[in-house]
Amino acid sequence: MTFLAPAFLAGLLAIGLPLWLHRLSSTNPNRQAFSSLMFLEAGEPRRVLAKKLQYLLLLALRIALLVLLALAFAQPAWFTTPSAAAGEDAELHLVVVDASASMSHGERWQRARQAAEDALAEMSGDDRGQIVAAARTAELVTDATADGAVLRQGLDTIEPTAFRVDYGRLSRALEGILRDAELPVVLHFVTDAQQTAMPTRFAELAPRMPATLRIHDVAGEDDANWAVESFGGSPLSGELQATVRSFADAEADKTLRLELNGTVAEERSVTLAPGGRRDVEFDALELRPGPNRVTVTLEPGDALEVDDRRYLAMKRPEPRSVLIVSGGGARSGDDVFVGAALETLGALALDTTSIAVSALSGETLADYSFVVVTDAGTLGEGEAARLGEYVESGGGLLLALGPRSSGLAAVPVTGQSVQTGAGMSMRGGEFEAVGEVDASHPALRGIDELRSGKFFRYVRLEPGPEDDVLAALDGGAPLLVERRVGAGRTLVYASTLDRQWNDLPVQPVFVPFIAGLANHLLGGAGFSAEAELGSTLAIRAMGMEGGQIFDPEGEPALGLGGGTGDVVLEQVGFYEVVGGGRSEIVAVNPDPRESDLAAVDAATIERWQGLGFTDETATGAAAGAETAEIPVSLGPWLLFLLVAAVLMESLVGNWHLRVRRGIAT
Repeated sequence: MTFLAPAFLAGLLAIGLPLWLHRLSSTNPNRQAFSSLMFLEAGEPRRVLAKKLQYLLLLALRIALLVLLALAFAQPAWFTTPSAAAGEDAELHLVVVDASASMSHGERWQRARQAAEDALAEMSGDDRGQIVAAARTAELVTDATADGAVLRQGLDTIEPTAFRVDYGRLSRALEGILRDAELPVVLHFVTDAQQTAMPTRFAELAPRMPATLRIHDVAGEDDANWAVESFGGSPLSGELQATVRSFADAEADKTLRLELNGTVAEERSVTLAPGGRRDVEFDALELRPGPNRVTVTLEPGDALEVDDRRYLAMKRPEPRSVLIVSGGGARSGDDVFVGAALETLGALALDTTSIAVSALSGETLADYSFVVVTDAGTLGEGEAARLGEYVESGGGLLLALGPRSSGLAAVPVTGQSVQTGAGMSMRGGEFEAVGEVDASHPALRGIDELRSGKFFRYVRLEPGPEDDVLAALDGGAPLLVERRVGAGRTLVYASTLDRQWNDLPVQPVFVPFIAGLANHLLGGAGFSAEAELGSTLAIRAMGMEGGQIFDPEGEPALGLGGGTGDVVLEQVGFYEVVGGGRSEIVAVNPDPRESDLAAVDAATIERWQGLGFTDETATGAAAGAETAEIPVSLGPWLLFLLVAAVLMESLVGNWHLRVRRGIAT
């Protein structure tokens, strides 16, 4: 016997209330005018005796009601043996099938199917079986059942995937299944025992719940493999490089075929030494405007097809012109850091021009891809109006709020309100760091180091409902705000782009930060797009407000929760994101670690199996499972008694009141 919520037993203290009321009610309710009348003859003894008996019964019922109420909340429970209904020797055969990419090599999958069927054949009597597929996650294929036909039908639905399995994570994922098992568990793990799938700590392989562990190694000796290990290049020059690796004991002659948008562009022959690696460079490609699908294929193929090809999405950035408007003039120096950062972004091919605010009226803004203003406070009405027209027609604008912005009532072009005395200054050596960052926004992906900057002064903005706050200081003040203006976009930065108000320009993160802002203002103009298999792709992360994602087979990808917004990348190849009048391509490749098919040795597998319950202790495990503490709540019975006590208390209470009224009269 135990209590599932013993803290509620403190409610038993409430039984003191009816005891106290009992003492108050025990006096005679008929008051006498003179105290000397107390010497007169008492009332009828039988009536007083009846009153006492009725009151004590009511007291007992009220105490019982409070006790039952406290116990109902405390949830007393008794324990039962879960295997009693299925028989003393019944077991659950949990068959976990490794469905990682390496399992598709040669005849491994056929051997895995046979090993799983052999494991199910061990079931007898009242045994039950259950199938689990291990790939990106541990997926329950069937419920626990004694029906062999259902189990084999579930086994037929499993196929090798392109994912990688980590044995340590898999062991943790199986804990919930083992914990809910109502029978002693025999855990059959059908796998190729890949060395690269082993966790850093061997102890992570141990199941934390009682289970007899049996490893079915289906690796065999056919582990020769050749793979394209990596593939990359420059979207600016079109130059590409692939790395090919051998996982075999024999020398092999291979051919690398390079394709651009489905057309063969070049072929290179390479000789791979046993266990060797070769880097192969290709001639520069003529990338077309927009996204390009580039693939490299290793021929002839081998028994593991998934790693014989790699994918790369490239979009050549055309040279873009950027105008930097210096807040204090062309020689003030407030444009030095941002100008240097933009010029280092070779992949974006940016050509920067710096001018003073006074020269802005003589520039044709349509010639520039985006404009940077280092201090919005220096803009006059005419300059602000020209920039507003430029943004509304589709241009991009980065507005920094420097010293001259402290007296503004509103930000030029965008119109956000500015608090009075906007130049917030820290006292002494105090500073604020970056707090919240919208890491899902395409302008800020992968730059968590932004928090390394120290901000000594800033302008406090009041964002409007149409604004997106992309970054804020740890005190809550907005630091980077985006607002759509017409067909264009603006980014308002509430501090300086030089060292006057912060030290971010001298931090290593400054260049990636400016690169992200520039790429976003260009509409995602130039980086190669590659995502990890199993990761989530969001349309918003591609700089689009809405659209559709198509998988490598050209079918609409089903989003999380049944929508189309966020999609789990479950296939190898090119995903296409279409929306807002443009298209983006994302390449997805398998984990290179799946290419190394080397398996752990027999001694390691024996140690691995020893982490579970061995055959010698299986009987003890079964006995322990028979006495496993599985609580069965007594709550329903207590509720029934509680309802009965309430009814009895009501009846006796009414009778008691009738007796008391009789005395009073």
